[in-house]
Amino acid sequence: MKKITEFQIRISPDSVCSMLNADRSLLADEMREELEEMLSEAYERLEPAAYLGFGDTEGFLYGEDQLPGQEALYVICTVGERLSSWSSELFRQGDCVRAMLADAAADNCLFQLDGQLREQISALCREHGRGIRRRLEAPQDAPMRIQKKALDVTGAAQYGIGITEGFMYRPVKSVCQVYLLSENPEENNSEHDCSRCPNTSCRMRRSPGDVTEPSVTVITGEGQRTLPFVRGKIILEILRENGIYIAALCSGRGTCGKCRIRVTEGTLPVAAEDRLFFEEAELEAGFRLACTAFPEGACTVLIPDLAEEKEFYVPDIGGKETAADWPDRTQEGKGSEEAALKRDGRAAACEAAPGRGGGVNAGEYGIAVDIGTTTVAMQLIDLRSGKIMKAHTALNIQRMYGADVIGRIEAAVKGSAGELKECIRQVLQSGVDSLTEGGHVPVSRMVIGANTAMVHLLMGYPCESLGIFPFRTYNIQRIETAWDSLSGQKGLSFPVRICPGVSAYIGGDITSGLYALGFHERERVSVLIDLGTNGEMAVGNRERILAASAAAGPAFEGGNLACGTGSIPGAVCHAAWKDGTLCVETIGGEEPTGICGTGILEIIACLLEAELMDETGRLEEPYASEGFPVDEQGRIRVFQKDIREIQLAKAAVRAGLETLLDEYGTAIDEVDEIFLAGGFGYELDIGRAEAVGLLPAGCAGRVRAAGNTCLKGAAAGLLDGESGKTLDYIAGLVREIPLSGNPKFSELYMEYMCFGEEE
Repeated sequence: MKKITEFQIRISPDSVCSMLNADRSLLADEMREELEEMLSEAYERLEPAAYLGFGDTEGFLYGEDQLPGQEALYVICTVGERLSSWSSELFRQGDCVRAMLADAAADNCLFQLDGQLREQISALCREHGRGIRRRLEAPQDAPMRIQKKALDVTGAAQYGIGITEGFMYRPVKSVCQVYLLSENPEENNSEHDCSRCPNTSCRMRRSPGDVTEPSVTVITGEGQRTLPFVRGKIILEILRENGIYIAALCSGRGTCGKCRIRVTEGTLPVAAEDRLFFEEAELEAGFRLACTAFPEGACTVLIPDLAEEKEFYVPDIGGKETAADWPDRTQEGKGSEEAALKRDGRAAACEAAPGRGGGVNAGEYGIAVDIGTTTVAMQLIDLRSGKIMKAHTALNIQRMYGADVIGRIEAAVKGSAGELKECIRQVLQSGVDSLTEGGHVPVSRMVIGANTAMVHLLMGYPCESLGIFPFRTYNIQRIETAWDSLSGQKGLSFPVRICPGVSAYIGGDITSGLYALGFHERERVSVLIDLGTNGEMAVGNRERILAASAAAGPAFEGGNLACGTGSIPGAVCHAAWKDGTLCVETIGGEEPTGICGTGILEIIACLLEAELMDETGRLEEPYASEGFPVDEQGRIRVFQKDIREIQLAKAAVRAGLETLLDEYGTAIDEVDEIFLAGGFGYELDIGRAEAVGLLPAGCAGRVRAAGNTCLKGAAAGLLDGESGKTLDYIAGLVREIPLSGNPKFSELYMEYMCFGEEE
């Protein structure tokens, strides 16, 4: 046994802010300054130590890792109790930002301990005449109980290291590595392999090497393809890079078990996650999860039909209403008499609506499109009656280049702009084929609503300045083009209109939504909130409209959550207590596969209600360490990090809304109606949203779930011969209020970081 305490730790503010995604935050400079003020206390609290010991591995390893007489070097690293507990202390004091910085600073120290130990670990192994053939980490490479083995072997318990029943260490900021030894002292595979780590959102993640390995042959229902691969890449990543899709409902974290493949030739090592979803006979038959399968040589894999990703829940696009019903206003706020007359005559007037394809005749159709970051929704509209004849939804397959707008902009700048453009072209073409039955249904025109980044990627515009301050756009004006030019397909052609935007983060989807809701005709002040990766919001009436975009991150869409997923069948979408037990509802009533945006919000509200979590977002033990179980098996859990993600997102949205109202010179009590757009808003429990502080208390009676307002605006625009001018007018009427550097927003952001409302 050996104890090491001599380390040279230097906490990097840039690295810490990057780990929190604060380098992209509106408050990046403020958070960095806050951290710099904390550094002296952080160093005082830091008590770095590492405990090392040699031992056997009997009963802890799987497959080829468990060789006869296999020896291992066990290592436990810690930053000490005082630094580990600092974050919890700050949360108890209600200082949420400093608490998150303290947590990330402790993680930064752990990363440095790992790097500084490598040479000492190698030297210690050589002294024993051994090399290192592989590094293991729980739970991806070995069961969690191996951490108890490490505690016994290293003797760390005598120095104050404890362990819970769930095999988590105390202090919390302590980690374990197991180095499998070989007979060759020169062998040294001691580095952490990021490609095997399930934490794909880790900001410290390194890309695998560029050494080309043999090919993988993939067999699907559409045929067979042979794909080259780079060593260290998982099968799931190889499939995505080559346009072959497979269900990965948990975003490749190994928690849903849907990305099933079967190796028919060659070998794929058995991962710990595989044993959670397959019986021994199935493993012997070659079944694996694509998200944990690392090919080490040539192999052939079969993708069963059940693994193909086919469903993604997009509410409110089927069409109980007609497109002529939009803009839609309640009796209280329907606007001027002139506007009402215009609406009443919309369906009749659309018969004479001009278009580059000629006048509208009976039986002619238009296509409305909403290009979202996650999904693409389309409707076939009868241009005479305004009736929605058919709907089509699809995943935006650009997401293989990043789940959010920023990731895709970065991919475009780094050389993948052409691939991103082709991805969305394929999705749109597939939708047109479906809606028109292969071109047999006559189409007169199309109207597209999309955020600014999606328009840039669709049109192939340069994106270099779109993702960096001051966020300059290439073009946000209304675009008039033709389908054959846009799709790159010869044959079918009709006019296409793309809605104008306002700025880099107030796009044509918001302009279209404001048009659908008739903001430009309203006398009373109303609010539109569209909750997605960015929380866009607008407040105003026909006289003026203010808009803002708050960087909410992907948490409301299930992103960056340990067991998060999109709105797919099996996603936990609602939660409530029943007889002291948390009961959950999933999309489609299927077995839980993950947690979507509404699900995590309602679970948090339940935890707050049951006092299992306090207003600062701190979970009670043992849940703070081990996560709160959501399903009966405990495979799907809500962790402390997940709550922090929602905490940051909801604070940004609420602070953005309040800042916008303040700039407009009105209060939430004076607002006539509050429209929640998008799938998240459509399914959101308003009472729960108020309970956690996402929405102001007492506004429930004025909140309306407006559904897909972007798509509704595009549909209404098909019927209105003046829609192009109207959309331009709305875009010109909107004035963006930047939140970055806004002192009011900064103040409110801190205030709304806590959950619930102050009495």
